[in-house]
Amino acid sequence: MSRWPFIAVVILVLLPMALMAGVGGWVLWQSGHWFWISWTLTICWVAAWLVYRYARRVEVPLPEIGSKIHWTPRDHAAAALIEAEQKRVSVYTGEQLADPQFYTTRTIELATEFAKHYHPNATDPLSSASVVELLTALQLVADDLETVLRQSVPGSHLITVGQWRSLAKAPAWWRTASNIGWLASIVFNPTSLARYAVSKAFVEPLSSQLQTNMLGAFYALFVRQLGFYLIELNSGRLRGGSAAYRAAMQRLEAANVEVLDDEKPAPAAVTVTIAVIGQVKAGKSSLVNCLLGEQRAAVDILPLTRAVQRYDLKIDENSDRLVLLDTPGYSDSGATAEQLSDTFEAVRNADLVLLVLDVRSPAKQADLATLDKLDAWFQEKHRFKPPSIVGVVSKIDGLSPMMEWSPPYSWEEPTRLKEQNIRAALEFARKTFGDRLASIVPVCTDRENGRVFGINEYLLPTISLLLDEARACSLVRSLHRDYDQQRAWQVVSQLMSAGSKIREFMPEFMKLELGKAAQSIMKNVLRK
Repeated sequence: MSRWPFIAVVILVLLPMALMAGVGGWVLWQSGHWFWISWTLTICWVAAWLVYRYARRVEVPLPEIGSKIHWTPRDHAAAALIEAEQKRVSVYTGEQLADPQFYTTRTIELATEFAKHYHPNATDPLSSASVVELLTALQLVADDLETVLRQSVPGSHLITVGQWRSLAKAPAWWRTASNIGWLASIVFNPTSLARYAVSKAFVEPLSSQLQTNMLGAFYALFVRQLGFYLIELNSGRLRGGSAAYRAAMQRLEAANVEVLDDEKPAPAAVTVTIAVIGQVKAGKSSLVNCLLGEQRAAVDILPLTRAVQRYDLKIDENSDRLVLLDTPGYSDSGATAEQLSDTFEAVRNADLVLLVLDVRSPAKQADLATLDKLDAWFQEKHRFKPPSIVGVVSKIDGLSPMMEWSPPYSWEEPTRLKEQNIRAALEFARKTFGDRLASIVPVCTDRENGRVFGINEYLLPTISLLLDEARACSLVRSLHRDYDQQRAWQVVSQLMSAGSKIREFMPEFMKLELGKAAQSIMKNVLRK
């Protein structure tokens, strides 16, 4: 139930009580108007029951815990588990939702369900998660719930565990008090029997549903937070602990928020890696040269066998650092093992991919095969977010009429023949690659003959639009990289810390013997 229908239900329930208390029951009894006014109690409660029946479903949206822009396709698919569990709220009773043990049991069951989603072939999928990761997820959930309750629920800091458990018994208390009141009312006025019947039919179900709805709203909130962090856990983003995760998410949020106040510092620049891939002679190096604005990438009419080249592209002083990876091309008959290895290595380290497509070459099977293998790799390595791919249709000056070159070309609304052919080439690429490409742009990168078009007009704006996604890829990879780099040293530091603690409590003679043993070991090592 959303906020306003819930408020309406509460008002309709309490309004007749406040009315009768204010006017005074004894005065109404003496004046003879008690009978008619008391019916407002029943009418309002029936209306409250109708309003509640109309909008009683507990609905809590997916969490806005920072940003979900860093989620992988498998993460988005796992979000369905959160929605499914939230829809099951009506299945649970008030007694279950008020029992702390119920939350412990459901946490373990949900953790197992999410683990199965990420490790479907494992016999015991939950066993692959480390204890530190599980504790990190629980800590993050607890921190978020504490913040929500403190900020949104008045008096939540005063509620005890016993009071929380008593919520499950509230309908029973209400029925007991209500029955006593109705019994006294019927004794003094037998005509109250009709109102009692209406109360039994509408008010008691309403009080029970309100109790279940309040507890269900909290459970849906609990599932919302727990599910989000179980996704983060199974994607490996909690391996570095809660502090490292919070810091990375703050960087991601700051990078994606536009700074409007000049007095506030701009968000820290993020290094975004852009891989340029494509077939041999498709125009990759020429594209890199145009992006760099100088002749730095190797250009040749013959296939080149070389490693991936790295170049820095700085748009302005306040922008992110862009790193271009110029990859060796793969042949139109299929990529060799060495070419695929270089291309895969570049894409694995990339936050955005530019797939260069020669407009004059209809052979796209090598491109499709490469994308298929990349998709399979990212599905296997589900912890990494696949970078967005921009199709760059190159060498558009070679389209008919070939002798014509008079940009700009408005291919979105073509009037000239060359514009029509550019649009047809883009439609062909879009039909061939489908939703594999986030966008498709036409370019010409023949700097030697002064034919440069589409870089500033289409490609750079497209890259700017996809920078948020690219930043998310970069930060997710940095989380995994930092953890992998620190993991070995963390074990060493833990052993050193444990050793120092043990040595503090050793007797002096044991310290002496330990020192002699260490000296003996060192002598043997040096002798060998």
